[in-house]
Amino acid sequence: MKKLNLYFIFALLLFIFSGTNSPAATKLFGPEKSDDAELPTKIKAVKLSYDKSGENMIAKGRVEIEQGSRLLKADYVKINLETKDTEAKGNVELNENGDILHCDAFNINLDTQMGHVENAKLFLKQDNLHITGKEIKKLGLSTYEINNGTITTCDTDSPAWRIDAKKINVTVDGYATVDDSTFRIKKIPVAYLPFAFVPVKTSRQSGFLFPEISQSSSKGFEFNNSFFWAMSENTDSTIWLDAASTKGPGAGLEYRFKLKEDSWGKFYGYFADESSQYIHDEYRDKKDRSPQRGYMNFEGEHYFNQDAYIKAQGSYTTDRQFYDDYSKEVRRTKAELDQPSISTRPYDESLVFFNKNFDWSNLLINTEYYKDLNSRDKTTAQPVPEIAFSTMRMPLADSMFFYKFDTAYNYFYSGDGNKGNRLDAYPRISLPLNHDGWLKFDTEVGVRALAYKVQDDHGVNNSAVFPTIDSKLSADFVRVYSIDGKILQKLRHTLEPALFYQYTASDDQDDLPSFDVPDNFYKTHRVGYYLKNRFAGLFNTPTGENEDGELGYFLIGQAYNISHPTEGYYDEGNRNKDYSDVFTDLRVNFGPRVYFRTEAAYVPYDHSLRYFKSLITWSNELDEHFMFGYVDEKNRFEGWRARGRFKLMHSLYAFFHVRYNNNKSDDKINAEYGIDYFAQCWGSQFSIETRAASSGRRADTSFNYKFYLRGLGNTTKKGFED
Repeated sequence: MKKLNLYFIFALLLFIFSGTNSPAATKLFGPEKSDDAELPTKIKAVKLSYDKSGENMIAKGRVEIEQGSRLLKADYVKINLETKDTEAKGNVELNENGDILHCDAFNINLDTQMGHVENAKLFLKQDNLHITGKEIKKLGLSTYEINNGTITTCDTDSPAWRIDAKKINVTVDGYATVDDSTFRIKKIPVAYLPFAFVPVKTSRQSGFLFPEISQSSSKGFEFNNSFFWAMSENTDSTIWLDAASTKGPGAGLEYRFKLKEDSWGKFYGYFADESSQYIHDEYRDKKDRSPQRGYMNFEGEHYFNQDAYIKAQGSYTTDRQFYDDYSKEVRRTKAELDQPSISTRPYDESLVFFNKNFDWSNLLINTEYYKDLNSRDKTTAQPVPEIAFSTMRMPLADSMFFYKFDTAYNYFYSGDGNKGNRLDAYPRISLPLNHDGWLKFDTEVGVRALAYKVQDDHGVNNSAVFPTIDSKLSADFVRVYSIDGKILQKLRHTLEPALFYQYTASDDQDDLPSFDVPDNFYKTHRVGYYLKNRFAGLFNTPTGENEDGELGYFLIGQAYNISHPTEGYYDEGNRNKDYSDVFTDLRVNFGPRVYFRTEAAYVPYDHSLRYFKSLITWSNELDEHFMFGYVDEKNRFEGWRARGRFKLMHSLYAFFHVRYNNNKSDDKINAEYGIDYFAQCWGSQFSIETRAASSGRRADTSFNYKFYLRGLGNTTKKGFED
């Protein structure tokens, strides 16, 4: 979150040259200096002299004093070499790394750092901030007073907006109090502020973010406000206060801390108090909903060293419909989640796990808890805890063979009283063979053993053994083509055909408890093939260097069932068939801006697709982008999603986000359309959003409006992670 950063006004005034009493090495600016203060000083002037006492150095006529990236220009500069009183006047200009101060004159004591600047104009490059003041007084080391000042981020002499203030008192790396100020659009006053409290932190800055305003057909008039609090160097928080005329109030809190670079935590909670009128009008079926609804989430990790760490994440919701009704509030701190993934998630997962890596092995201690979001299911088995130990492939003595060993212990319980212990051991021996780097044969043989002890009235003990074989024969054929184009120099094609064989012996599982379904538990006996094609290019870059990049990837394969699978989910609908689905995966990079991918499974028996997934994305340097994704799972789900942002004219963009889901009980489309105007120093956004009816909630249409000023608290907070 960018705020008014007045610190740099005064950092420029502390622009001090260091050295001896010789003119070329005189110290011009104070102790708060950059590395430039250690560099040699160059002074140019029409006339350079000392007064009769020899205490004052005087430079006159087109004076230029340069040191590193700093440059002072003036018609007249006088420095007392004993007291360090410095005076500059006449077209005074200070420039440091693009930050520029213009003034009629300034007087500053370089030791006490006290003085004043007259008729000053300051431009701060980083935030594009323009500040003027009739007089700037330096009252101490880090305290200042500005009289008759203005603040804006607009470049023109007639800015789109500005703040006029009679008086501004500033404490560097602290706060500024603004007295008797007026906010103007162009020259028209639109708001009077008798008193304002403005942060001037040099790093993270506390303050209010710009509010969001909207009008919803169900929620009524909405006003969402937030405050970012930089509590310390390694902690911060954001507080949201939302108000809706029909729905009622809502409040959120995000707290973040960072103990060190790889140890951090984040807590987010949101609480809503829905009005009785809103509940009556909005929900055709209340389901789990109650007037007071909430959500809490925690994420964090701590590294003891590079090989040992602990991670945790957990969520709690008051009802199973919260993610669908409050997806926007959940996504405030989880930007990677889109609305469909939130509203359709089947369960919440909370976990705490410790991981320790050794040279050839790994230890994992994990505790998980699952909450079913589709139904009140008490039969879900909770693995509390899981202790797993696994090794990497390691040489077996001095032979050609390798071994790998995985073992795990689980304690399970469920809400219906089902409890038990399971011990899982899976030793394997493999023989990887490689002929000249292009022909590879890898076979792995193992035995997976399970032992259960169920804690019920009968105290049943059960066990099962599953021998397994996994074998693959593959080859790599590579050919390089010389293209010698302006961009593409060479094209590399890698062809990898492979044959595979998989076997898991059958075992009677009728007596095993139904805690969960680990991998390799069900009977499998099949052979298959796949063919991979990879395309990569060697490209010229603007810097003249060559760069490698992937152009495309295509995979196709199929399996033949030597014996038909009878249990578990395996090519559903083809369990009594000889051939599995034909599976494919295609990826294409059309240059750096366009990416396409599609995956599909073809059913050979009825000439249909088991599933089809497709995604295409495009972007350019003008901040335009487009994405379209489609998913079709036979007899289960169909949906698509499209979003984009396109430039209509200078500073005016149109954007949209449309989602289709045929699992919705009524309307199937959620959509948002809008325009975004972003001028040099301000912007506004208007959108219309429609939400489909789902989970017993009625459809809703809202009109949203955002207004923001560049450099004055926009809608993006800046924390210690940024």
